[in-house]
Amino acid sequence: MSDATQAVFLSYASQDAEAAKRIAEALRAAGVEVWLDQSELTGGDAWDKKIRDQIRSCALFAPVISASTQARREGYFRIEWKLAAQRTHALADGTPFLLPIVIDATHDAEALVPEEFRAVQWTKLPGGETPAAFGERVQRLLSGGAEVTGGSRPGLTSAQAPSPRARDDNFWIAVLPFKHRGADGDVAALAEGITEGVVTGLSRFSYLRVIANSSTVRFAQEAADIRTAGRELGARYVIEGSLRQSGAKLRVAVQLVDAISGAHLWAENYDRPYSPEAVFDLQDDLVPRIAATVADQTGVLVHSMIEIARSRDPLQLTPHEALLRGFGFHERYTHAEHAEVRGLLERAVEQAPGHADCWAMLAEVYTAEFTDCFNPRPDPLGRAVAAARRAFAITPTNALSHYALARSLFFTRDFRAFRVAAERCIELNPLDATGIAFLGSLLAFAGDWVRGCALVKRARELNPHHPTWFWFVDGYNAYRQGDYTTALEAAHKVNMPGYYWAYVSLAAPYAQLGQREAAAKVVEELLASRPDFARIGRTEMGKWFPPDLVEHYVDGLRKAGLEMEAPPKP
Repeated sequence: MSDATQAVFLSYASQDAEAAKRIAEALRAAGVEVWLDQSELTGGDAWDKKIRDQIRSCALFAPVISASTQARREGYFRIEWKLAAQRTHALADGTPFLLPIVIDATHDAEALVPEEFRAVQWTKLPGGETPAAFGERVQRLLSGGAEVTGGSRPGLTSAQAPSPRARDDNFWIAVLPFKHRGADGDVAALAEGITEGVVTGLSRFSYLRVIANSSTVRFAQEAADIRTAGRELGARYVIEGSLRQSGAKLRVAVQLVDAISGAHLWAENYDRPYSPEAVFDLQDDLVPRIAATVADQTGVLVHSMIEIARSRDPLQLTPHEALLRGFGFHERYTHAEHAEVRGLLERAVEQAPGHADCWAMLAEVYTAEFTDCFNPRPDPLGRAVAAARRAFAITPTNALSHYALARSLFFTRDFRAFRVAAERCIELNPLDATGIAFLGSLLAFAGDWVRGCALVKRARELNPHHPTWFWFVDGYNAYRQGDYTTALEAAHKVNMPGYYWAYVSLAAPYAQLGQREAAAKVVEELLASRPDFARIGRTEMGKWFPPDLVEHYVDGLRKAGLEMEAPPKP
């Protein structure tokens, strides 16, 4: 490429090579420099560096979208698309850069593309046939001329950067290079490794939009105001950190800031022993804790995004905002919240049928119709499995899709398929403490108590700010083994007033320990929160527990003064 800053980067799937060549030839005939060389699309380090350099410096990025790209869930072109989407956040508003081209009948609402591509209009060039008007327009864009927009003229479209509102919808996160003091090269390497590790860790969460290191590297040597950095990067949230070494001790300070309000959302100091030989161990210890605490389904970052989405008009939410409101169901586990979230997600998948995360969250909401009788409709588990499989079909490597599928399969009692989906979810995102804790609990209930409890313990270590329900499974495990003291200790750690399962977990071990007065008081609270529990309790517990554990809890509740209705005769 003779002048990459005046060039068009044409990105396409290999199946669309002929159409891409036609577009390239037409642009070259109009005097436009085009990067298009199949011989170089061979992968490896050399390819990766060249591609990143080209996308970082090209003037326009033109993704070729088709049925072929729809069919391919993985490919080099998808890496290119993500890199280009990330670059838009370092560009000034109104700067033309993205130029999506559709070469067949693929509809933009269904296309599997980064959300940034949807913020601009798309050009239709069926089969790659390119009218002269398109080449002329690209020339005007490259020369800084005014953009021609709208209308029905063939090959014309808007290539404006996403509006500030569109960027705000996307809740982008930037991780600034961690600072370090002194000239110790090992500490400098650790700072760089933690920065890269946190970016990579956050990128495992499909619902987050993380700005690439290449866009933030300039802040390594600059002292930047968080609001300024966020504005320049197009990021709503900024994570920054510092390392200080004193002999054999190291302190890593990390904070998460809302770059718009300037508010500190979270901060933590990690004090660790330090030695140059343990740099990688330190990185492996700290990065998962930082990423999980910030980013998991009940993390501080997700909580902030939920509250912002909650403040907006429900009918105006984008699919991504609807997804974030869906996570709000984890925080307000009520009939009213369920009804609102279900409606928002059903609308979202109508608007964006290719949005895997929305399908996955909808599967969770449908599952809750069965597990907690929230606003039930016919066949909740059938709908949950179907929605989860839809998410899986769209992105088979998405941890959230596997999470939703595992949840729904557990309650259909397809334990073999459940275990496969659960283990794959944990493998794809070992940093999602909430997902690990919930799936670990289900694995325990499915019979693997050792593996399940170990996973939940790991989840608590990953995110020390975890929800208190992470202690439920420890209590159930101790109770089934007759260790009622430990079961009671775990139940007290749950501390979820108003939630009937919390009262069940307290009343039964109290009664088994002979503390009948305390047990009876908890039963009163149980019936206040769930008046029909004596009638439905066996059924409700049977949705989660194996039969022997159900009867063990029935025995404890009977000793606490609650006579449970006998199970129906077969």
